[in-house]
Amino acid sequence: MFIGRNKSGDNNAAPTEMSDTGQETKFAKQAIGLMQKSGITPNPENYALWYHYVAAQNKELIREIDAIVNNSLEFTRDTSLYLYNKYIVADATQKAFEDSSLTAQKVLMDVLKVVNEFSDETKHYNKDVDTYLEKVSQDFGESSVKDILKQIIEATVTLKQSSSSMTRKLEESKEEINDLKRNLQQVTNESQRDFLTGVFNRKTFERLVDDQIKQAQEKKTALCLLMIDIDHFKKFNDRFGHLLGDEVLKTVARTLMDILKGRDVVARFGGEEFIVTLPETPVEGAMKVAEMVRTSIASKQLKRKNTGETYGTITVSVGVAHFRHETDTLPTLIKRADDALYQSKHNGRNKVTSE
Repeated sequence: MFIGRNKSGDNNAAPTEMSDTGQETKFAKQAIGLMQKSGITPNPENYALWYHYVAAQNKELIREIDAIVNNSLEFTRDTSLYLYNKYIVADATQKAFEDSSLTAQKVLMDVLKVVNEFSDETKHYNKDVDTYLEKVSQDFGESSVKDILKQIIEATVTLKQSSSSMTRKLEESKEEINDLKRNLQQVTNESQRDFLTGVFNRKTFERLVDDQIKQAQEKKTALCLLMIDIDHFKKFNDRFGHLLGDEVLKTVARTLMDILKGRDVVARFGGEEFIVTLPETPVEGAMKVAEMVRTSIASKQLKRKNTGETYGTITVSVGVAHFRHETDTLPTLIKRADDALYQSKHNGRNKVTSE
């Protein structure tokens, strides 16, 4: 049984005089106490999560945990990881992007420095030319004019050399900026995608769907979620090996990406499970999409390339759930879709079931 926050108000009471160390010790004891009473494994991720919970510094974290408690859901490892990634790891991710931004800012400052140096040299050159023109406008002899023209030519050569130097520096800075952009894009893509199938990974899925949930709540629009599991995947893996199992995962992922477009989010949820959200889609529409996914995947057959031998048909079971605006959070929505998925498997697999 889960034991929630003290309703009488240890965490909501008015602040009292206490040192930072004393406050941290208090939060630590409360966090450990809650985990022990609720039977939650006291690993580092859970400790960080519950420490932030009792510290009461993040209202959204408290709201999500309280919603799980109020809906009598089990506080599973998956739920803990979802909350940990969303509220604890997100800070570290933000810091990484801030570090990248500082690097980009330094490059741009170097570029501006080069431009300013050249601008100063140009001003100096213009001032010299004005002086020489003033001398030329006066009544000098031939030798004096030649001397002045020589000085102008020398100043122009110096400016040209400075211009060439500036061009080289700007080209180097441009390449550095382009490399920085490419590296940032690569890091971003790699951090968002599942390395095997190319669809979004679970962490990115949770972030994107949190935004979809907020939009659905604000606009009062429909939002549905599909849980998809490959039937008998373990037996397939054991029989034909992991390399062919990987091909099955890739085939399912490609089929999902071919069918689902626009704002639909497709992700690998873990193992042989995929998860999909369909914004602005009612249950009836979501059932049709789920059935399309099921039949499309069932039409695929894996064949050995050199002999044409077939390995059999791939099938999936699907569970469908719709977002309840007043009470749902992402974990509660996933739980109902997972329950519907279980019914599909219980009823013979290769089926679609709505909550």
